[in-house]
This record gives sequence, C-alpha cells and structure tokens, in this order.
Amino acid sequence: MLRRGPSADAQAANRVPRPVAALARSDPAGTEIAPHLHARDQLIYAIRGVMTIRAKGFIWTLPPSHGMWMPAHTVHQIRMDTEVEMRTLYFQPGTVTGQGRDCQVLAITPLLRELILRAMTIPPRYALDSADARLMDLIVDEVGWLEPRPLSLKLPEDKRLARLCQWLIENPGEAASIAELGREVGLSERSVIRLFPQETGLSLHRWRQQARLMRAFALSDQGMNIGQLADELGYASASAFGKMFAKQFGRAPRKVLGGLG
Repeated sequence: MLRRGPSADAQAANRVPRPVAALARSDPAGTEIAPHLHARDQLIYAIRGVMTIRAKGFIWTLPPSHGMWMPAHTVHQIRMDTEVEMRTLYFQPGTVTGQGRDCQVLAITPLLRELILRAMTIPPRYALDSADARLMDLIVDEVGWLEPRPLSLKLPEDKRLARLCQWLIENPGEAASIAELGREVGLSERSVIRLFPQETGLSLHRWRQQARLMRAFALSDQGMNIGQLADELGYASASAFGKMFAKQFGRAPRKVLGGLG
C-alpha cells in the first residue's frame, strides 16, 4: 500500500497568486494520500479511475463522471481504488460562490471536463487580462453551477459500529445478518438496530445498500458488466441491481457507470 502526503506541486499550487490553479498527478491503484488540508477550496477530479475520499466523518466515492468539492482547511484523505489520473483545481477562498462550505460530490458536465483539461496547459502565473484568465473565469462559473450527487455515507463514531462498517465496505457482497454482524463487534442485534440510525442517519440495511451502490463505480471501472456487478455486490439478479441503482441515482446503470463491459 503506497502512502503519500500532499505533493510539493500541490503546496505550490496553493501559493500561486492567481484565483485558480490547476494540477495533474497520476497514481497506481492502492495509493493513499494521508490526511491533509489545503489553504484553498479544491475541486478533486479524475479523468480516469475511481477514488474514495474521507473527511468530516463521511466517506465518498468519486467516479470519473464526478468531482469532489473540498472547502479550504478541511482535513481529508484519498484512496485510489483503481489507477487514477487526477486533474484537480484550487480556488482562492470566495472565488467560487455557488458551492458553500460543505463537502459534496458534484456531477461534472462535458463542458467543464474539457475546460479542466485545457486548464492543465495554462501556466500557473497566467496573465490576469489574458484568454487564459477568461477560461479560468469560465471554470469558476461552471463549478458554481454543478449539482450534488448522493455518493456519500456517514461513518459512525462508535468504534464497534465503525469496525462493522469497515467490514461492510470491504465485503459488499456478503449477506451476513444484523445479528451476525453485531456478534463480530460485540453488539446485540437490538443494539445495532437502535444505535446505527443514531450514528449514521440510516438503518444498517440502507447504509449497506448505499455502500454497495457506491462500490459499483470502482468495480465498473475495472471492466465488470451488469451481471458481474450484481453477483459481486450480493444482488439476486442483474435486474434487481439495475432497479435499485436506478432508484438511487435516477438513471439506469449503463447511463451512469463508465466502465461497463
């Protein structure tokens, strides 16, 4: 498992005297960027690969069709679930007015994707009265209009439930009962049922369901088709998986997941 802190390039991007700074990096699957923070707001985005991000007691899945809004001074850590080509943007605080101070996953528009790719070719100290500056201004407008997507889960503070949730994340297709899961962490079935919604805002059933659907993005990126996803994630059939996915995300898996075989 590779572990890295924020790179010198990222630190430099946070200091450049411009409203927007762009940074590209590549990481192999399994790379973890240790907990850190930035002085600027950040849009974490990858043109290829899937990331898992943790911050403020939540966990998010970030597929290539989405970006992560990370407000300045928010401690966060990143794990590369697959090989990742990251293209991230840093904004001086207050530059983007539409996203607020909450972490959230945002659906990236085709236009913004192309703008981000173009931003990677712009010198850090671009002239403020140039075409490069106008392109960066357009990026600011586009980011402010992006809509959030339900790709997050709240993590419990109770250490026993935290261990239970970690097991669910690592074993999304397992069908262990609440009683069986509780025994593994020293809790009765009744205690799990009572404590889980208090800690996470969801029943264990709904939390596990959301974890499975979030995991589908990484598995799809690895080339799995609908039937393989359903089997890997513990669904009785491809149809059952597709219906649950569409219920959560508003569209069929084939219209959302990028790597379906």
